[in-house]
Amino acid sequence: MSLRRAQLERQLQNAETAISDYSKVLDEQEVPADKRSKHPKWRQINAQKTQVQNRLKSLKKIEEREAALKEAASAESSED
Repeated sequence: MSLRRAQLERQLQNAETAISDYSKVLDEQEVPADKRSKHPKWRQINAQKTQVQNRLKSLKKIEEREAALKEAASAESSED
């Protein structure tokens, strides 16, 4: 079952908040920004954010496709 746009946007906000919170932890541990990509917890949080972003992109494509189909169907019915 696909998620609604509002749910995905909320999940994205939560993931971005988690990244910013964990960035503060890594700042306290004095981990440089270029080394964060090798930190396991950072990778997990970043992967979750990327996954939600990809779901939003897919949802956008689906919404555009459905809108085009509705538009084509309405144009076809108005011709008859």
